[in-house]
Amino acid sequence: MRVGTFQSFQSQMSRMGSLQSTLAQLEAQIASGKRILDPSDDPLGSSRVADLQRSIDNNQQFIRNMDAITTQLSFADSAVDAMSNQMVRAKELAVQAANGTLTDADRKVISTELGQIIDQMLSLSNSRDAAGNYLFSGASVGTAPFARDATGAIVWQGSGDAPKVPISADVAVSTGANGLSMLSIETSGGRQTILASLTEFKALLDDPSVDAATFTAGMEKALSDTTAGIDRLADQRATFGSRMAQVDTETDRLKALETTMTTAKSNLESLDVAAAIVQLKSAMTLLDASQQSFAQIKKLSLFSYL
Repeated sequence: MRVGTFQSFQSQMSRMGSLQSTLAQLEAQIASGKRILDPSDDPLGSSRVADLQRSIDNNQQFIRNMDAITTQLSFADSAVDAMSNQMVRAKELAVQAANGTLTDADRKVISTELGQIIDQMLSLSNSRDAAGNYLFSGASVGTAPFARDATGAIVWQGSGDAPKVPISADVAVSTGANGLSMLSIETSGGRQTILASLTEFKALLDDPSVDAATFTAGMEKALSDTTAGIDRLADQRATFGSRMAQVDTETDRLKALETTMTTAKSNLESLDVAAAIVQLKSAMTLLDASQQSFAQIKKLSLFSYL
């Protein structure tokens, strides 16, 4: 069967068009360094790349969350560390005040310093993070956890548990603490906050009418309460430390996972540039040959003899 001139023209033009498309595709791939420029280039590979990118994005968000959690916990731990130092000093004052030879003036000096410790403890209990949220108010991050009421007593104003921030698809870590729980201790008079115990201790020192037996019993309680307070704050610091260790471990895991996913994504979409350049040169050679062949066909056309 003979092939007409028109069919020859169409065949050659179609071939040159295909080669030009191939050239354009290869040039774009080489310029971007990517094998997949459009989902149609590799539907399965493109879908896998998109899945990996979503996973990488989620990973990066979790890592940002953990950076924020570490900052929050550092603020909280620093505040509790300062509270612990204040409680150590309060215990030293309790030991001094328990000395039966102290005068009322001596007790007043101790009471004055103890009042400063209570003020400092209240301030530390109401510590905030960089965004201005209270660290120890539980879920009520916009409310100061502790305040003095009309009688001068320090009362709890927070509520619930501290907010949790996800560090993976299945795990979330608390960024602060419930101050009521954090500062509560068991005492001979029942469960109360460290702040209430210190206030009680100061009231004992300020009462000039207290009898010796009551004072002695009160000082024994003050010594016991300050010791319990120091231990309670140490436990809280251990809790914060455990959370930070968990976050550090998860951060390392997610960073390693991100490296793996980034490598897999790169392997899927990256171009073998050297091989692509060889293909480009081959396509250019074929296009040149096709163009020359097309020119020869045009010369053989009957139209040339009209």
